[in-house]
Amino acid sequence: MRSLLFFLFVVSLYGVDLVDIYRTQGIKPVGKILEKRLQSVQYWLNRVNNYDVRYGYYESEKYLLVVSKEYKNLKVFKYKNGVLDEIDSIPVLTGLDGDKKTEGDLKTPIGVYRLVAFLANIDQYYGPFAFQTSYPNLYDKTLGKDGHGIWIHGYPLAGKRRDDNTKGCVVMKNNFLKELKKEINYQKTFLLIAEDKPFKAKKYQIAQILSFLYKWRDAWKRSDYWKYISFYSKKFRRYNGQNFEEFANYKKRVFAKKKGKKIKIYFKNINITPYQNIQNLPLFRITFKESYISPGYVYNGPKKLYVKLNSDGSVKILLEK
Repeated sequence: MRSLLFFLFVVSLYGVDLVDIYRTQGIKPVGKILEKRLQSVQYWLNRVNNYDVRYGYYESEKYLLVVSKEYKNLKVFKYKNGVLDEIDSIPVLTGLDGDKKTEGDLKTPIGVYRLVAFLANIDQYYGPFAFQTSYPNLYDKTLGKDGHGIWIHGYPLAGKRRDDNTKGCVVMKNNFLKELKKEINYQKTFLLIAEDKPFKAKKYQIAQILSFLYKWRDAWKRSDYWKYISFYSKKFRRYNGQNFEEFANYKKRVFAKKKGKKIKIYFKNINITPYQNIQNLPLFRITFKESYISPGYVYNGPKKLYVKLNSDGSVKILLEK
């Protein structure tokens, strides 16, 4: 049903009678037209025209926690079908100014994280419960950052006092923490932490990134090595530690073996989040479900990219897993 609706949407949007093309030429030309549309920035601009993408583009329901360390505030949003609803605004305590770099520097990290666990039966100093974050994430690790135990938690129980700075955690009064637990599904939640005003995405940036994803996929499917590798930054790092040169040589060998073979690649449940950073660079975190099908190898699982959007509209991959 969704495929049919998408088909009809493309026909009405572009005035192309794909039925006639299919009737007279078969399915292959239709597929080429749709592939070209997916690589078009204008197509995606039209697609997200009525979406609120300030804090990203998501193809399934998500909750977004947006923290400003300077303003000591955490805003709670629910994102669904392109609509961003502000549910709550909560005063919080955070660590020292600046981005976290090392264990014990008492700073709250700046970036984008997931809530990876709900922690009960914790020390009463941290309140009734806590949410564990994914710091340090993959990008943090490539930058040499370390440390652990960054939580969202409450105030001490039994009337114990605490000062206004944390050891890097995001801290709120216990009544707010209990309300937050009711407001979100932590397993569907992204945490964006900024130093002051959060870096927000623009619609044309989201459209450029979605267009890039399908251009990158097209080069990958066709085993077009030179086109494919052009999407990677010279500063690229792979999750396994490969630098750009090592990765490029590896991919050249792989693509040589795949040349001329039929490869299918599908993306779904795409999430694009403006990556908070101290320099306010146009960085984005992208995750999606990838299905890769080729002779001798099949993969169905998660994919993660960190990318930079350049002033000329090009997108370069900084990190991949």
